[in-house]
Amino acid sequence: MSIDLIISLFGGLGLFLFGMRLMGDGLEHAAGPKLKHFLSAMTSNRFIAMLTGLCVTAIIQSSGATTVMVVGFVNAQLLTLSQSIGVTIGANIGTTVTSLLLSIPFDPGALFALLGMTLTLCFGRRETVRQTGYVFTGLGILFIGMTMMSNAMEPLRENALFISVMQTVTNPFLGVMVGMLITALLQSSSVSVGILQTLSISGLITTEGAFYMLLGANVGSCVPCLLAMAGTRADAKRAAVSNLLFSLVKVVLFLTLSAFLPLTRWAETLVPGNPKLCISFMHISINVVTAIVVMPVADLIIRLATVLVPEGKATADNELKLHFYDERLLKTPAIAAEQLYKEICRMGENAIEHFQLALHVLCTLDFAEEKNIEAREELSDFLEDAITEGLVSVMSLDISEHESRKIGHLFHIVNDLERISDHAMNLMSLSKERQERNARFSDKAMEELEDLGGHVVHLLKNALRGLEDWQVSTAEMGAVEAEEELVDELTEALRNRHINRLKEKKCAPKSGVVFLESINNLERVADHATNVAACAQEASKLHVHPAEESLA
Repeated sequence: MSIDLIISLFGGLGLFLFGMRLMGDGLEHAAGPKLKHFLSAMTSNRFIAMLTGLCVTAIIQSSGATTVMVVGFVNAQLLTLSQSIGVTIGANIGTTVTSLLLSIPFDPGALFALLGMTLTLCFGRRETVRQTGYVFTGLGILFIGMTMMSNAMEPLRENALFISVMQTVTNPFLGVMVGMLITALLQSSSVSVGILQTLSISGLITTEGAFYMLLGANVGSCVPCLLAMAGTRADAKRAAVSNLLFSLVKVVLFLTLSAFLPLTRWAETLVPGNPKLCISFMHISINVVTAIVVMPVADLIIRLATVLVPEGKATADNELKLHFYDERLLKTPAIAAEQLYKEICRMGENAIEHFQLALHVLCTLDFAEEKNIEAREELSDFLEDAITEGLVSVMSLDISEHESRKIGHLFHIVNDLERISDHAMNLMSLSKERQERNARFSDKAMEELEDLGGHVVHLLKNALRGLEDWQVSTAEMGAVEAEEELVDELTEALRNRHINRLKEKKCAPKSGVVFLESINNLERVADHATNVAACAQEASKLHVHPAEESLA
């Protein structure tokens, strides 16, 4: 085989891969974020979940991308393991659409590329039109690449070495292994099937060999999903393993059937004279038949995946780990932002507990919870860094101005929550100083401090309550602001009365400094809590829940 033909072969493969990527990205962007929201909204039962996975994969042209999103959604607790198996089964059917497109009996590559370039260059001001242009351009490049590969493979018909290699794939085990390895390397079963169709029209592979390689391609397509499960919760790992088990069921089922039934001969009879369409027909049949067989007994696959992936140690609330968000969700920016918001709510709950514990130590000088308080400060710092990094990642993606403004408010909320935890640690430092200096407060001063602390705790809880469901009404905001004014007035009154006690020598100077610093920190916590409520109110005005948006 000459160097020119080798260059043509790999050049054609490169165009094929690029065309597939361009077409998939164009379809994904043209469909908009609502498409991805289906994965978390349209899964009320397993059958609907299957249809959802089928539709999403048929549009974005990648079962790997769909199953990776599924792993991310299960890890973020947006999907249950039971729902994920339905989406996975549907994704395996949806990926067969590509092979059907490639079965067109003529070469429309130049026509599609021309149409795509015309839409993009001449009418591309509108985003949807431009992305549609990319779809057609990608489809055209895909066909052009396929033609190049086909032409480059023509001389291989007479190459003894290549013929002997291809004859080995008629062995079921070797055929499955070759198909699995090729797909694992390319990380796309659609590309593998396209290569098989190219080999078939050049007469370089038999229908039987293509059948076994198709089975292997289904297993190899699980690689992206298996890679995505690293560092996830047990259920997310089970979702990835369920996808692999489903593919293995295909292999076992159809290898068993082929041992007793002439499946490939039936396929050739049903689709005579068109090897590309024959391969597409086999690809569709394998996935549809397996789905029909597996759907009624999908719970068995879930149970087996649960056995293979046992439950890990339960995640504690104060563990330095994000509970709801991971980077896999960046493929769906709106949902990633939604999950980061849940992490912010968790940070808010930690801030309340942190502050209450520190206030208790200040008032009682009981340091039994000191380690817990320090752990909560460490968690606060971790969450601030991790959530901020996640928000920056979302901001760098292709998101709307509306979404960008909402995330801007979230940055401020994270900063204010972290400052509340800092003030809690200030109270701990003041408690230690009070103990070391034996700085006692008078009964009146202690009563005033506890009263002010109670108002601040109440204000903090009211301010953070609206975080849970993105709702801070005007009335609720008014109540927070009114209480913040009350805290300011109380603080000023306490400050003046304490200064008078110092003047009248009813309080020791060393106690007075600790007391004044304590009420200053309480006042600052009230200020930050009010800022949180104000930012949450603004963010709530911009928020549309993904499930609602997808159905709009």
